[in-house]
Amino acid sequence: MRFDPKPLRSAAASVGDNSTAAIARKLNTPYATVIRWTSGRSVPAGPSLASIERTYGVTAAALFPADA
Repeated sequence: MRFDPKPLRSAAASVGDNSTAAIARKLNTPYATVIRWTSGRSVPAGPSLASIERTYGVTAAALFPADA
């Protein structure tokens, strides 16, 4: 499985979080970490995945699609 950051970016944009800084603030995560996620250079794990799902409604299954 490969990480796909598009669902995170889309879900964030749908609630008005159009910047990486806004996503980082909402997830209470360092800006540099979110940059790595949204560029696909790193993947969120564990508590970060749970936070993404709680905040934006994006499941791990959407972020790690089987066909990617």
